[in-house]
Amino acid sequence: MGNEQEKEQDLSSPNHGNDEQSPEERAEDTMNAGNREEDGTGERDIPKDRNHQDTATGNEKTEEENILTEAEEDTQTNWPAVAQDRYDQLVRLQADFDNYRRRVDREREELRGYVTGAILGEFLPVYDNLERALKFMPNTEETKAWRMGVDMTLKGFNDVLNKFGVTPIPAMGTLFDPRVHEAVQRVDSDDPEGTIVEELLKGFQWEDRVLRASLVKVSTGQGTQEDPKPPTDSPA
Repeated sequence: MGNEQEKEQDLSSPNHGNDEQSPEERAEDTMNAGNREEDGTGERDIPKDRNHQDTATGNEKTEEENILTEAEEDTQTNWPAVAQDRYDQLVRLQADFDNYRRRVDREREELRGYVTGAILGEFLPVYDNLERALKFMPNTEETKAWRMGVDMTLKGFNDVLNKFGVTPIPAMGTLFDPRVHEAVQRVDSDDPEGTIVEELLKGFQWEDRVLRASLVKVSTGQGTQEDPKPPTDSPA
């Protein structure tokens, strides 16, 4: 019984199992345990989620700071000046668009006039031929039907030209106008100087555009010189 009690006392003793170590070894173990606690390799464990929590907290703070910065910028923005600037830009854009539209309309009108004038000008030689045919066709019973047909064709031609706004340029008896007339000869005449005395080729104009100038003869204003009468022999 006495031996068993001694064994139990030995097991319950706090120094059980250390009797075999020397005092130097026990001191070294104590120092190593202290070093492990200082460098973090001991039993003190840092929670794994602490860095993640710190990062999330930092991101939340950054977002809050950005929101506060944007709010401060909004309060510092001069919104009436911004609105006035946008309005001025809109006015300039509208003006540029109006100028562009007017320019396109003007160019389209000029192109239409050029094409229409070119097409109508191609019909004028046909008109000249019909007019010449009617002028030089003999007026007899045999050619009466032919003359009537040519006359009706020429009138129809005139109607079509008038429908498109093509009108003949006045020439006979008017003063010479270099904008619509082309002088091919100057002749002596009793008419005032610059008066058109003969029309060689009829001219036409479409609206304010000259399709073809009139070929005319212009008076010099000097009058015609009469041939002197031969002297008569006086009776002896």
